[in-house]
Amino acid sequence: MKKSLLCMLLCLGLLPAIAQKALVRKGDFYYKQMAYPKAIPFYTKALKKDSTLQEAVFKLADCYRLTNNRTMAEQWYSKAVKMPAVLPIYKFYYGQSLMNNGKYAQARKWMEDFVVDNKDDGRGQSFMKALDQYSNYFTDSSNFAVTKLDINSKNADFGAALYQEGIVFASSRPRSEIIERSHAWTNEPFLALYYSRGKENKFRDPEIFADKIQTKFNDGPVCFSKNGEEIYITRNNIINGKVHKSSDKVVKLEIFKAKNKGGTDWTELEPFQYNSDNYSCAHPSISSDGQKLYFSSDMPGGKGGMDLWVCNKQGSGWSKPENLGDTVNTKGNEVFPVITDDGTIYYSSDGHPGIGGLDIYFTHDIGGKYVTPHNVGYPLNTSDDDFQMVYDMKNKIGYLSSNRANRGFDDDLYTFKKQSIRIRGIVVNKTDGTPIKQARVEMKGEDGKIQSFTTLENGRFDFTAGFDQNYSINGAATGLGDTTLTVATSSATPTDPFVRIELGKPADFLLSINVIDADTKEAIPGAIIRDEVLARDLGSTDLGGIYHQAVIPQKDEQLMVMSAGYRPKVIMLKGQAGAEPKNMSYTVELTKASDIHPYENWYKVLYFDLDKYSIREDANKVMDEVIQFLREHPDVKISLNSHTDSRATKEYNEKLSENRSKEARKFLMDHGIPSKQIGKLMWSGEGILINNCGDEIPCTEEMHQLNRRTEITVNSIMK
Repeated sequence: MKKSLLCMLLCLGLLPAIAQKALVRKGDFYYKQMAYPKAIPFYTKALKKDSTLQEAVFKLADCYRLTNNRTMAEQWYSKAVKMPAVLPIYKFYYGQSLMNNGKYAQARKWMEDFVVDNKDDGRGQSFMKALDQYSNYFTDSSNFAVTKLDINSKNADFGAALYQEGIVFASSRPRSEIIERSHAWTNEPFLALYYSRGKENKFRDPEIFADKIQTKFNDGPVCFSKNGEEIYITRNNIINGKVHKSSDKVVKLEIFKAKNKGGTDWTELEPFQYNSDNYSCAHPSISSDGQKLYFSSDMPGGKGGMDLWVCNKQGSGWSKPENLGDTVNTKGNEVFPVITDDGTIYYSSDGHPGIGGLDIYFTHDIGGKYVTPHNVGYPLNTSDDDFQMVYDMKNKIGYLSSNRANRGFDDDLYTFKKQSIRIRGIVVNKTDGTPIKQARVEMKGEDGKIQSFTTLENGRFDFTAGFDQNYSINGAATGLGDTTLTVATSSATPTDPFVRIELGKPADFLLSINVIDADTKEAIPGAIIRDEVLARDLGSTDLGGIYHQAVIPQKDEQLMVMSAGYRPKVIMLKGQAGAEPKNMSYTVELTKASDIHPYENWYKVLYFDLDKYSIREDANKVMDEVIQFLREHPDVKISLNSHTDSRATKEYNEKLSENRSKEARKFLMDHGIPSKQIGKLMWSGEGILINNCGDEIPCTEEMHQLNRRTEITVNSIMK
């Protein structure tokens, strides 16, 4: 009897656990099918009974993120990051959720944690940079007026494509069918294509577009060839009425093409030759000459998530897809490319630094390389999802899709109109492409009015302009001659014109910075040279690891040299105001970093008098900044690395540099900095010179001064 009673009690104790596992299994079933709305209630019920079910917490948070429920995603990721088995990526998702909900200060903390835990994923550092430069996205906030279209429904409406005096777009609004089908991912009716005639915010009631080429599942968005005779459409992988699934039982997206036979009649859809059952091809965009097809795909060989790819026209088909590369694609998702008549590519990404959610960026191909993507900023971008931006040059209006009005839920169509226009540009040396400082730029309009500008170190200029005008722009610099260009403001894109003025006479002076690996002595191509005072990147090293600058610094300039996976180094350019210009050459050795951290680019430099190691007056100000930084970041441990110039013996200089490191440590500790925040002291005497001022080489006192220094950097983050 006792054994039976004991067995019954054990079974009763197991029943709740069995029930919870059954709920989680049911949630997992729908999760694997991407039926996230159906998975949510099962995970929720299981967690009400046992809140320690870690996998259920992780997947429930993912379900809310993937269905764009920003509020609930934040709530559940806040629980997920506290779980013992949490992976670093959940800290990234939590930071994203906080950004999406406008909580930028909290988001930065979790992005910092993500960087510390996942050093090989550059997204965290990119988003931290975005948070630091957040105000920059609002610089031109008054430049556009954005209005929600009246033709939106209560469901999703997005992906406007210009077509025959109107737009074609995708919508999940209910259709008049006996059986209404819904998508498992969103729990809404499947997408269908609609056409509406009109412009700006004056459109007729939408009507079904080309019903014969649509299915009962998802159709859209689309793009059209320049003449409107070809349509490229994104739809589910359904051929001849048969649904095709991937090896993991998912119906992927594919691209299909049809030709117009006249009026509303289209040919049968033809599948894109690189479609596959096992990955998606979506969001096509055809160039105006019909020679390039851009699209988004998660096919093998990408950078992560959905990437942008391009095919070139090859006979009646297309060449093998080419990935647009690391500059454009990230470990996140790059989607909805749109290519304009002038070759500019607009697309959306959640992997590049931005305001939150999907943001719209643009790039273009120069000599086979895509330039760094530019965020179009607020109000075209918001903390919600913003994507599929097209521009109607004829009417000077554009359209985009966004869920900004619905807290991340159903998408809507918006129209935007540019309120003002600017002409921006850069003056560079024709010989090596470096920016020209103190170049004089004048712009003359059709009305005879003249605006003038003198460039700073970055060679940039900026003028206000009028729409549909022609301007003459002249750039000139001492010893480099002048160049005149004509610029029209009747652009095919909503972005401001950007002008590059090249001045042709070779420079009499050249600065070169040779960046090499400290261990292998091999060149480091692509290293960034940054002016930290002006917060501007001046350029990068070429394939030989050399950066050239045909600009004479008139005052001392402190630059930082940095490259991914290396610790940054600081160099000081000595100003030559009033002196005879001469070439300057620096060699910078970068040391590989084993632990990349959020403060990788923080540094300070102390300079010393000849044969001295005491902290002089100007260095006192630098040390005050170091002390303030360490007090604000008690988890940071710094390193002190000291050097000397080449005068005196190597043995003497070794001891002198040691004393400089020790004196810097003593100064910090005397001002209340705990010893645990000061890492191992380092010194190298005259072993690491930042210029060519070695033994027996004649150098000025100013050049020797650059080598008498202590470099202060963040060594590690204490747990």
